[in-house]
Amino acid sequence: MLAIGLMSGTSLDGVDACLIEIKNNKFTIKDFICVPYDLDLKKRLLLIASNKPTTIQQICSINVELGKIYASSCIKLLKHSKIDKKEIGYVAMHGQTVWHNPNNKDHLESSTLQLGDPSYIANALNCKVVSGFRYMDMAVGGEGAPLVPFVNWKLYTNKKENIALQNIGGISNVTYLKKNGTIDDILAFDNGVGNMLIDNAMRRLFNKEYDNHGFTAKKGKIIQEVLDELLSDKYLFLTPPKSTGREKYNDEYLSEIILKIKSFGGSDEDVITTLTAYTADSIALSYQLFLKDIDKVILSGGGAYNDYLVERLKEKIPSKLEISNNTDSLEAFSFAVMGYYTLKGKPTNVPSVTGASKQVILGQITDPIIR
Repeated sequence: MLAIGLMSGTSLDGVDACLIEIKNNKFTIKDFICVPYDLDLKKRLLLIASNKPTTIQQICSINVELGKIYASSCIKLLKHSKIDKKEIGYVAMHGQTVWHNPNNKDHLESSTLQLGDPSYIANALNCKVVSGFRYMDMAVGGEGAPLVPFVNWKLYTNKKENIALQNIGGISNVTYLKKNGTIDDILAFDNGVGNMLIDNAMRRLFNKEYDNHGFTAKKGKIIQEVLDELLSDKYLFLTPPKSTGREKYNDEYLSEIILKIKSFGGSDEDVITTLTAYTADSIALSYQLFLKDIDKVILSGGGAYNDYLVERLKEKIPSKLEISNNTDSLEAFSFAVMGYYTLKGKPTNVPSVTGASKQVILGQITDPIIR
């Protein structure tokens, strides 16, 4: 059977679409594409995610727009793969997170919201669509994140090495797999910010979407006083399970950092250098605090392309570090795998990771059009 996994992360780059083959309970990546968001949509998503004034009409419209974009992304992937849509058994989509509040922020209910109407995919491909993976975990007391540790455990656990699977997207998250460990031995959490602050600062200061290969960070210097203050953030010292997102690392947070760096005479380049060091050092600090005896770190996500960030990680982390072979496709692939287990009626959350009271089946199923 063939299936498609869709992921659009907090970095708001666009839609990652991964085609997988499932045979004898084994999952193989067959093809992958990334469909970027246009700048207008990205700006409107950033507005919603920043919790600034908008309208319910705008949110409602974007929910449908994203559904249509996800559907067209599937069609583009199939065209790229030269696969007929009739061969697709199901699509699993994460949706676009615009708010994630697992800890009663502002005395409101713990909640999460991913936009993108799955009905448009079901209509375009006439197959089942699994979406809304985070909600059931939160319903049983979990943080609804991180969710990919189940797939990481299935794919990477082994008898010889303790492995840290480090993803750096908009947010940084890690899955730690003890050698010969069971699902109950998994430790996973959000380290802290990933590329989010770097990307936002690049847009604000250099009118660029991201720091290509860390070239801008390499030109600046670290403002140590500001970095030290950032590394004292309470979140970094919270014991897992824990997760975070744009609700914390928002425009106001970035503005404060830029002002502090400028007050020490820092340049625009110094802002990017300091923020990149913050991402790397937050990851290293989380390893020191919560993870022991790491034999190997496997790095994935957009941060793996930032040479300055990777070199900083190598300086700060004593373990062997390697770049994943599936850096771009790993998360979309993971949701495709989770969708398979959802349709089989199998739980895929990891209570020791999310804090949920029990294992549950994740995802809501949208049935195909019946003809």
